[in-house]
This record gives sequence, structure tokens and C-alpha cells, in this order.
Amino acid sequence: MKFKLALGASFGAVFIASAIAHIPASWVWQQAPVVPGLTVTGISGTVWQGRADKVSWQQQSFGQVYWDINVLDLLTAKVSADVRFGQGSDMALRGRGEVGYTLSGGPYAKQLMVSLPAQQALNYAKLPIPLTATGHLELALQEYQFAVPYCKSLTGTLTWSQPKVGTPMGDLELGQAKADLRCVKGNLQTSVKQSSTDVSSEWSATLDQRQNYQVSGWFKPGANFPTALGSQLKWLGNPDSKGQYRINQQGRL
Repeated sequence: MKFKLALGASFGAVFIASAIAHIPASWVWQQAPVVPGLTVTGISGTVWQGRADKVSWQQQSFGQVYWDINVLDLLTAKVSADVRFGQGSDMALRGRGEVGYTLSGGPYAKQLMVSLPAQQALNYAKLPIPLTATGHLELALQEYQFAVPYCKSLTGTLTWSQPKVGTPMGDLELGQAKADLRCVKGNLQTSVKQSSTDVSSEWSATLDQRQNYQVSGWFKPGANFPTALGSQLKWLGNPDSKGQYRINQQGRL
């Protein structure tokens, strides 16, 4: 009798485990509450490992999304998944890495890489003058822990490869441009360095939890600085003894 009960329990456990392991991702999505503006189509695979052919937010397509949930992490009250996304994106967005959620810390990302054409990012900026941009922006997050409103911790870089900016008064070749990203007491901080024969510069910026920002730094025109742009520098005053124009700005977003 005990043997039969044990055998039945074993078969039951195997059946339940198999059912859980093969839960269709499409079925889970159908049971989820509707999120206005979010559209997901072409879902296949299981809730643990699968893909969506197209994910859109506010009619903006982010392309395909693949996920592979790390099941063993569930034993430590943590949900984590290796993801890839962006194929077929309207913005030519690409990304891959680990994202997840912990009961103790909330949402996080780890070893996350995201790339985007610079012009696509510029299209979302509200600038007072028309600009164009070439090259790619590449965001690399070694580790990121979210906390309201921005972060609890952050270590990462933002690199602009083959950067070039077009202005009504001439184009600027920027050379390699790289920004280090940090989170200090909940505030976002960055430091930027850039150098080319057109212009060189160094900047630092802070965005605090009340959306107040501070930007300080300098730039120095190079041998190939556009003449038309150079004629406008008189409005900035005189450069210092090193030929650098100092800029300090603060305000609120």
C-alpha cells in the first residue's frame, strides 16, 4: 500500500513538474492584465524559454525579444533571465544581457549591452537648432540596480563610436567619445572625454533625485574646427590660457 502511494505521488510530482516546465508563454500572456500601449505578437516557446516576434510600445516597434529564465535562481527568491532583443526594431536597436528582479533589491540589469544609431537618439531630443549625427551609441552596463527615481547602484559606460555632428555652420568630427556612468547616493553622475583634430573636451554632469542638473566642463577648438562655427565663439567670451572655453550650466529638467 505504501509502495503504491509512493509510486502515485512520484508520478504526480513528475506530471506537475512537466506541466509547469511546459507552460506555453502565449497562454501566460493571455492571462496577464492588459497594459495600454503595449503590444506583443508571435509568442512561442514556454514561459521559461521563448521568443516574441514583435514587441511594440506606443506604436514603436522594438523588434524580436528572446528570453531564457534561469530556473535555479528561483530558489534564492530571484527571477533572472538572459535576453536578446532588437531584431526588426524600427530604431535599429540591439541589446543583450541579464535582467531580473530580487525581493530584496527590486529590478536590476547585469552585463547588459545596448546599441542604437546616434541619429535615432538625436531624433528624440528637443534641440533649439537642427543637428544631424552619425555613428553608434553603445551602452554597456556592468551592473545596475533600480531604485526610485533612478538608481541604487550603477556601473557602466556609454560610447559613441565614429561620432560626427552636422550643424548649419559646419560638421564636427569628434573622434572617440566615452562617458563613464555612476550612481552616487541615488544621483546619476557621468564624466565624458572626447578628442579629435576638430575639437577636444571634458565634461561632468549630475542629475539629482529632484531632477536638478549641473553640467561643467570645457572644450577647445582644434586645427580643423569649422570656420563658421569659430566665428560664433566670441559670444562665449575669451578662452583661458590653455585655449579652453569653460562652460557651467545648472537648471531643472
